[in-house]
Amino acid sequence: MSSAADAAASDARTTVVTGGSSGIGAATVALLIERGHRVVSLDRALPDASLAAAIAQGRFEHLACDLAREESVVQAFAQIAADHGAVHGLVNSAGVESRHLLCDMPLDAWDRVIDINLRGTMLCVREAAPLMPAGAAIVNVASIAGKRMSYSGDAAYTASKGAVLAFTRHMAFELAGQGLRMNAVCPGPTLTPMIHRSLGPERIAAVAQTVPLGRWVDARDVAEAIAFLLSPGAAMITGSTIDVDGGMLVSNGTPHRDYIAARQAPHRTPPSMETTP
Repeated sequence: MSSAADAAASDARTTVVTGGSSGIGAATVALLIERGHRVVSLDRALPDASLAAAIAQGRFEHLACDLAREESVVQAFAQIAADHGAVHGLVNSAGVESRHLLCDMPLDAWDRVIDINLRGTMLCVREAAPLMPAGAAIVNVASIAGKRMSYSGDAAYTASKGAVLAFTRHMAFELAGQGLRMNAVCPGPTLTPMIHRSLGPERIAAVAQTVPLGRWVDARDVAEAIAFLLSPGAAMITGSTIDVDGGMLVSNGTPHRDYIAARQAPHRTPPSMETTP
């Protein structure tokens, strides 16, 4: 579907994006506004000043919300219901990570990751679903960490994203009777503020060399997949996952150039099968 068609189909439709103030969430907010959505962002952090025009036009609203606290999420969606009535799309993008070995894992660090990444996703789906008409869609931002392991996080992050994928599959079935769709995107290594806080320049460069398509995923790449899953073009897609990972899940871990070079080397003469008497 073209961007113009997306905009026409999205006019006057309200989409809620959690974690909309940075990273993948911020890129998703910007793209959806561009495509004609009215976007409500739920985040503790304030949105970027570049959204001032969208706020003035009534295309963007920010609600302060602690996604780990049930009462905060309930209040946010009560406000959304009062202001907008229906919710036509929900993007659960908010996420945090920690970096500990399990033997040194503080329980509060584990709980923070699980509470925001998984509990927050569940709470938002629970509160949004009654406001969503048939044909509405939910997209959960998981990670390829949920299918293998985390690059920059720890066991808590990997466990939380694996659980988001399982939750997505289950709820896609449960919500189908309401005419709602739920899917997930699994970003690969994505350059976000969270990554820049976790990894140094050398590590960032090294990871890029392991991506078959040759670069880190950009937040806009993920936002494009999310926008598709929200669109009428994905009307019969539910319970599915799009991996936006530059080919990481089909990689054997060898840098692409090394894989090619090893197979372009001159072939040696195969050893003789004859034996010496």
